[in-house]
Formats: sequence, structure tokens, C-alpha cells
Amino acid sequence: MSSDPFIDLASSTEAFAKEFREFMTRNPHPAPGSPADKEAQGELLAGDWSEHPSGEIFATTYLTATSCTDHLLGLADVLRAHNALFAAYTLTRGAVEAAALGCYLTEQDIDGRERVRRTMNYRLDAMCAQVWLFTDMQSDYATERLDETKLRIADFARAARQHNFSFHGMNGKGRAAHIGPVQPAAMNLISLAVDKDLPELGRTYQRLLSATAHSGLHGLARMLTPLSPNEGRPGEALAAVNIDPRTLAVDLVVGPLTAHHLARGIEWFTGCDMTGLHGPANQMLRTWARIGQIDVPTG
Repeated sequence: MSSDPFIDLASSTEAFAKEFREFMTRNPHPAPGSPADKEAQGELLAGDWSEHPSGEIFATTYLTATSCTDHLLGLADVLRAHNALFAAYTLTRGAVEAAALGCYLTEQDIDGRERVRRTMNYRLDAMCAQVWLFTDMQSDYATERLDETKLRIADFARAARQHNFSFHGMNGKGRAAHIGPVQPAAMNLISLAVDKDLPELGRTYQRLLSATAHSGLHGLARMLTPLSPNEGRPGEALAAVNIDPRTLAVDLVVGPLTAHHLARGIEWFTGCDMTGLHGPANQMLRTWARIGQIDVPTG
């Protein structure tokens, strides 16, 4: 423990993120007999969308974890430097959204068929975003990529119907194609990742982080600390961008919390030994709880 609470927050977060990265490096494949391994056996849902749809979920969850830890490492650097307050909220939002997607894909209370459906919707969402992107670009490259992407979406439609899923095509800009129920919005995914029994908590955190990440006036103004009256300008005050460590910890603890939930989901899904991460995870959560003077579940 240092004399600087910002350093404590940064160090504990960095230690967790680095060990999480090391875990993924040490375990490039799911353990035999794990849910990830069992669901991939036989690849009963293979089709035009992929020859190994269940097996590829492992790589997809690792991709979300890599994004999450990347944002956490960036957050640690910002906290340690004390010079980019707004960025801390943006980085935390990125970590939370990545973790929430990973938690959604590694949920324990679903079967392999539902896990494939969710993963394919995740991929469809990305392909539809590419369609809108390339549609607005005027170039031969964009036209070629647009045609390729539309063909892949058609592949997904055929595979979905082959396996008795309902497929819904794109319906205007902003409404992605999807298989079965639409993929939940980011706010709903975060609510599920933070606390299923208290969904308003996740929604509150998402709004709080987005207010700053999207440069909303209400988000940016929260960081202003009045310094003194502005001489010659009645009713105005000079202010600085500043925040105390306790408020910061309360606002941003959702990042470490959802990252920990993602780690637990990946530990269950892959069946790999994550013992080395338990200590850094608990230390991170205890540090954020101590500085924020809040209760945070560990273990």
C-alpha cells in the first residue's frame, strides 16, 4: 500500500489485468471435459456460417477478455499519471462493455445451442455495422467489401434456417440482422454482468460512464472543482478539472467488478486453472472497496 490512493488503484488493477493476460497465454485451449470442450464435440451446429461454431466461441471469449484487460491497463496508466481524468471514464466504459459481452457468452445457465446463437448474433451485429460503414463509403474497395459482407450475412441466414433458428434480416440503419431474439443493447448486457437481481445498478453505471465518454455536459461538469471567484465577472468562478480518489473509486469500480465476473465466467467455461488470478482479483477488489469506502463482493 502506498501513500497515494491513485497509485494503489492503478497498481492493483494492473496486476489483475497482467495476470489475466498471462492466464490466456498459458491456456490456449480449453481443458478436456470443460463446457467449452464438450459443447464443441461433434460440432452439431456446423454449417455455412462456420465449420466449428462451438469451438470458435472459446476464441471469441478470449477476444473480449483481451479487450477488457487492454482497457484496464490503459486505465492503470491514466490513474498513475494523474493527467487524463476524462479518459479514465472512457477506458472504464470500454472495459465494462467488453467484459459484459464476455459474461453474456460464458453464462452458465444456457446450453451449447443458445451459446452458438448468441455468438452468431454478436458476429452478425459486427457484419451489419460493416454494411452501414461500406454503404456510406464511395470507393471500389468499399463496394467490394460491401458485397462480401452481404454474402456472409446470407450464409448466416442459410445456416440459421438449416438448424431451425429463426432469422431476421436487417431492417433499416441501426437495426442489425439477428437469429432468434435480438442481441441485448450494451446497457442491458452491463446490467446482466453487474447484478442480474439489481438491473438498475448496471444501467446507472452505464449512464454515468457514457455521460463522460460521450462528452455530455453533465458528465464533464461533474469533474469541475471551483477554485475562486472570477474577478470582474460576477456570478462566475474559476475551476479546475479534478476529482478525489474516493469519488473516482465509487464511479469506476464497475470496471474491476465486471472484469472479475468475466474471469469467473471464463474459468468455468474453459475449465482451465485460474488459481493464479484469484489473489490479484481479490486484492484489486479490496483496494477499490477500501478507497471508495464501499462494499464490493470478492471471491
